[in-house]
Amino acid sequence: MRRLRGIVSRTVPLLIALMFLATGLTIFDAAISGETLDLVELIQYPDILTRVIIASIVAVAGLPASIGYARAQTKLSPRVQLAIGLLIIVFWLFGLSLVASLTQATKGLHMSIELRLLLLLVAALFGYYGAGSILGWAGRRGAREMATTFPAIARILPLLLLTVLLVFFTEELWTLSAVMSKPRMWMLSGFLILMIMLIVLPTSFDLLRDVRDDDECEPLLENTPFVGLEPHTSRLSLGERFNLIAVSAAIQFIQVAVFSAVTFLVFASFGSLTLTDALIAKWTGVPASQLVILGVGMPIEAHMFRVCLILALFSGISFAASMLQDSMYRSLFLDRVSDEVRLNLAARNRYRAVLLREDKGPAKLSSLVDID
Repeated sequence: MRRLRGIVSRTVPLLIALMFLATGLTIFDAAISGETLDLVELIQYPDILTRVIIASIVAVAGLPASIGYARAQTKLSPRVQLAIGLLIIVFWLFGLSLVASLTQATKGLHMSIELRLLLLLVAALFGYYGAGSILGWAGRRGAREMATTFPAIARILPLLLLTVLLVFFTEELWTLSAVMSKPRMWMLSGFLILMIMLIVLPTSFDLLRDVRDDDECEPLLENTPFVGLEPHTSRLSLGERFNLIAVSAAIQFIQVAVFSAVTFLVFASFGSLTLTDALIAKWTGVPASQLVILGVGMPIEAHMFRVCLILALFSGISFAASMLQDSMYRSLFLDRVSDEVRLNLAARNRYRAVLLREDKGPAKLSSLVDID
């Protein structure tokens, strides 16, 4: 029952982000209703372009609004938090339906009441288990990881592209992209992502097994409250083991995702500059067609999008495997993950040692301590 206390206030921040996203989608839906537009040619339609820009701003504003409210509500009384939370839930369930009807959105991009009920349940589960803090950590860690990963990717990307570039001009790959149905394309993408997971997860287990809390961990604890404290090693609980593995796996997934996205952008740019519609039609056996998403024509050919996606995911698999075998890849990417695991484990050992020394920890901690 303790978890149910304040569940509304813990649910609302995520719901605010979803509410802004849903509102942006509704505005975007109304802007393009009855139209199939080219993204590049939107500048010729100033009214539609203005609404698309507004929709994008509203959708993106959800994240800072969610973070801002999560911090601001700590200064509010529980009753005010509950009142604001209930108002937001009512708007989420009924207000968005009114907005969709007033804007005459007909493309089906606005969220239905069934989907909103499902998302409300998901947000409540996140609030119940305190997953909001996990999402906040993931966002902050993702931004930091991208900032540190891009320079390292710039060093290894040219070499990897040289090995994959010839595959980009393979006619059979383009023919495959043309004959493959959308469900099969999604299945292939899911299979390649699963292969990346099968490479990353064992690596996370190995990192945890190889980590030792010794004097070498002390420099990692600088600028933390645990510097200079004596560690007290104890067995990891199942939850602690899961957390450490999840952190290391999440960091590696972010690295692979950034690398795959950069690879996709490089191939898409290269293909747009070098390939003509006639050549694409010759390789695929069907006329070249523009990729259309949500009624808006994207600045990339549809078959080229598929080819770039397949190559990007294959490059992600190669990148993940290279982190295990190549010393340069390991020093650029995996050593940082190893340091993260060592830091977390060292801080945990010192924290538990303080709890036991001051007799403030749960009684079960005593049974976890390894007595020499």
